Amino acid sequence: MADYDYILNNCIIADVVALRFTRGDVAVKDGKICAVGGELGDGIDCGGAYLLPAFIDAHTHIESSLLTPVRFAEAVLPRGVTTVIADPHEIANVCGMAGVDYMIEQASETLLDVKMMMPSCVPASYAESSGATLGADDVSKAMKRADIFGLGEMMNYPAVLAAQEDVIAKIDAARREGKAVDGHYPLGSGEELKRYAAAGITSDHESVSAAEAQEKIDAGIDVFIREGSAGKQLEAVLPAAEGKYFDSVSLCTDDCNVSDIMRYGHINRVVAKAIALDMEPIKAIAMATINPARHYALSDRGAIEAGRRADMILVRDLSDMSPHIVFKDGVIAARDGKLARQVEPMHCEAVTDTIKMPPLSKEKLRLSGAAEKIGMAIKPGSLITYKTDVAACDCKLCVCERHSGSGRVGVCALSGYGVRGGAVALSVSHDAHNIVCAGDSDEDMCIAVNALRDCGGGMCAVKDGIVAAMVELPIAGLMSDAPPQEVALKLDKLNRFCTSELHIDERLEPVMSLSFLALSVIPHLKLTDRGLFDVDSFKHI
Repeated sequence: MADYDYILNNCIIADVVALRFTRGDVAVKDGKICAVGGELGDGIDCGGAYLLPAFIDAHTHIESSLLTPVRFAEAVLPRGVTTVIADPHEIANVCGMAGVDYMIEQASETLLDVKMMMPSCVPASYAESSGATLGADDVSKAMKRADIFGLGEMMNYPAVLAAQEDVIAKIDAARREGKAVDGHYPLGSGEELKRYAAAGITSDHESVSAAEAQEKIDAGIDVFIREGSAGKQLEAVLPAAEGKYFDSVSLCTDDCNVSDIMRYGHINRVVAKAIALDMEPIKAIAMATINPARHYALSDRGAIEAGRRADMILVRDLSDMSPHIVFKDGVIAARDGKLARQVEPMHCEAVTDTIKMPPLSKEKLRLSGAAEKIGMAIKPGSLITYKTDVAACDCKLCVCERHSGSGRVGVCALSGYGVRGGAVALSVSHDAHNIVCAGDSDEDMCIAVNALRDCGGGMCAVKDGIVAAMVELPIAGLMSDAPPQEVALKLDKLNRFCTSELHIDERLEPVMSLSFLALSVIPHLKLTDRGLFDVDSFKHI
C-alpha cells in the first residue's frame, strides 16, 4: 500500500481491451492506474461492484443540453461521463470565436475533460443566416491552438464533394496539425461517400441503418451511433457493431437536453439501452470507452490498464449503469449522483444580448411562392424531413432571422408536428439559431416569437394569446447558467404543456424536434429565414 495512493479491492473489472470481465484489485497513484489484477493489498472494499472505465461521449454539442459548460459538467459527471468531444458550433454560429473561447474557458474550470473542436461550418451552409462567419483562415489559426482538439463535424458535405476551395482548406488545416476531422454525411453511400472519406473525414454520426454504417466503415470512416433527445438511431444502427466492424463503432449523444440527462442519464443510458437491446455488456461498455479513445488517439484513457488515467466508475448494476462513485484522475468527482466539487458559472457579456430583430407581425406569416404548394412533413425519432402537399399540413412553421435585424422571415406549412390551439417558439434552431416557431394561430405565433425577442432568447409555448410556459436562455439564446435541475423542471413543464395542452405528439420531443427544422444540411426539405430549402439539390426552392 505504501507505493499507492489507494487500492480498490474486490472489483469486477471491465477489461474493454480483451472484452471480458475479471475479478481483482486496482491500485492508483498520482491520478493514474499503476497496477491491475490479483491481490494488491488492503484497501477500499468495493463489495463486488463493477469497475468500468469512465465514459467518453464521442460527439456532443454542450449547448444542446441548454446548460453552460459548468452546469453541463454538474449534470454529466455524476452519470459517469468524464470526457466529451464537444463541437461548439451552436454558439459559434451566434457569437463567432468569442463563443468558442467562452466555452473553452468555462469548461476549463470543471473536472470534466472537454476536448473542444473548432466549428467547421459557421454558417452550416449558404442557405442559413447566422450571427457570425468563420472562414478557412480562422480555422487554420485555431488548429495551431493547444486548446483546440480538432475540426468539428463537416456538415457541408455537398461542398466537400464539390471540392469547394475554402472547405477543403479547413480540412487540410486540421490534417497538417495532425488533428481529427469529424464528419456529417446523412444517407451517404457509393462513390460520393468514398470521395467524402478521401477528403480526410474520419467519423460520422448520421447513419440511420446498420447497412449505411457498415458502408461508411468500409469507406474508412468510423461510425458514432447517435442516441440523443431528438435523433435516436441506436436500435436501428447497433447491429452494425459486429465482427470486423466492432472496433470502428462508438456511442454519442450529439444533442441531449438537460431534462433527458437529469431523468434518464447521458452516455450511461445509451450503454444501458445497448445492453437492453442484447448487446454483450462488455461490448456496450467498450463502445463508450476504448473505442472512442482509440478513434481520437486518447491513449491515456478509455481502459483500466496500468499507465492510463484513473478515470473510472463503480457500478452495481450493469442494466442500470448509474455509477455510485465516479473517479476523475484518481479523485472522487461524484458520489451517489452528486458532484464532489461545485463550480460557479462565470458571466461573459460577449455571449449575452444576442436577439436583434424587429417584432414579428402577422403580415410576415403569409404563405407565398413555392410555400403555397409545398409543405414540410416530419416523423418521430428522425431528423430527416420530407416534402408534402400543403393540403396535408395542419399548422404553420416560420424561421425569423435574429442576428442582424433584417426582418427576414421564412414561412411554410407543416405536417406531423400536430400543434393545435397555440404556438411553440425557440431561439435554439440548428445551426444558425434563428427563432423558429410552429403554430396553428398567426396571432399566437407572433406572441411566442416576440416573447423570446423581449427576454433575450429561450423557449416558450403560447395558448389563447397567453405565454403559458417559458425556459429563459440568456447565454447566446442557447443556454442557461441556472442549476441543471431548475432548467430541467422548466423544460419538463414546457414539454408537458406542449403535449397536454397543444396536443403535440410526445414521441416528437416537442422542443428538440422543432429545433432541427431549419438545419439545411439534413435531408430532404428544410426552412430557413430565406425560405424553403431543398437539401438534396442544395438550393432554395
